[in-house]
Amino acid sequence: MNNAKLRFLYCFLWLIAVLPLAACSQTPTTPAPPSSAALSNGSGYPVRIENYDAMENPVPYTYKNSPKKVVITHPGATELLLELGLEDRILSTVAPYGAPLPRLADKYAKLTIMKTPYTPAQEELLEMQPDLIIGWVHQFTSNSIGTVHTWHERGVGTFIMHSTLTKTKPTLENIVYTSIADFGKIFSIQDKTDLYLQHAKERVAHVEAAVKDVQQRKTVMVLQDHFNGTFSLYDNRYLISNMIDLAGGKNLCENPASFIGAEKVLAFDPDFIIIVSSNKTDSMQDLTDAQAIKSLQEINELQSMRAIQTGNIINLPFFTVNNGGVRTIDGIEIIAKKLYPERF
Repeated sequence: MNNAKLRFLYCFLWLIAVLPLAACSQTPTTPAPPSSAALSNGSGYPVRIENYDAMENPVPYTYKNSPKKVVITHPGATELLLELGLEDRILSTVAPYGAPLPRLADKYAKLTIMKTPYTPAQEELLEMQPDLIIGWVHQFTSNSIGTVHTWHERGVGTFIMHSTLTKTKPTLENIVYTSIADFGKIFSIQDKTDLYLQHAKERVAHVEAAVKDVQQRKTVMVLQDHFNGTFSLYDNRYLISNMIDLAGGKNLCENPASFIGAEKVLAFDPDFIIIVSSNKTDSMQDLTDAQAIKSLQEINELQSMRAIQTGNIINLPFFTVNNGGVRTIDGIEIIAKKLYPERF
């Protein structure tokens, strides 16, 4: 199986794993972001960070010093560490889900990519002897890369990206900001992360101010085409829904909907469609806006949708929608400017 097919298979398997878990919860829970507290002054170490295990229970870990051999199985976390200037700490990572951000592409190209795509074997991780593993919540099981408790017993820190949790209703605050703040403490770069967060919050505040008096919010559908006659709709269990809200829109999908047919998509009549695009011929390249829009307009079963007829289509690559890191603010700005161009 070639690399492109492997990536699409992973995307499908990921949606299968996440959406049913969300559907099983009768009411969304929104626990407070995990607390992180420094235990000493001076160098800032030791520092205690509270993260999670695979069951999403809070689990603390105390870092005695700044990690120097970090293995990452979530490319959104890789981009975040690169953005924070921590590329020298990354021992190994996975390939990005599409094209890396242009400003980070050179840094990403110099990183060591793991032999096993997406989820490495425990043996591969043990051989690398990391001091911190950052990844998806579903990977930290005994049948996958090992439990967080097992790694902690070995003296290896673990960090589950908040964007991969399924029992938390995601917001910018408890997903993106929390991860950045925690990395600031873990790597003792709080001055840098504080400034980064301040700038991010200023950008979001600018967007919110521009759309705050919108009389009627534009309605939005977030659609992913699986190229086999089935689609997925992203509901409020995904960060993209909060991004739409901050941009002044309203996500019409309130319940999980994965691998559904066109007839269920047609039950919605949004003002705009956000297409979660993927390049099925070259997984390392993103579709241009024109290519993504054309791919959606060519789906015969959806031609009657008002948003397609009017061309109200917003292209966001899969890696942007499922990033949970540095692309999030960019995404909010893109959505807001597409929904209300006259306000920007």
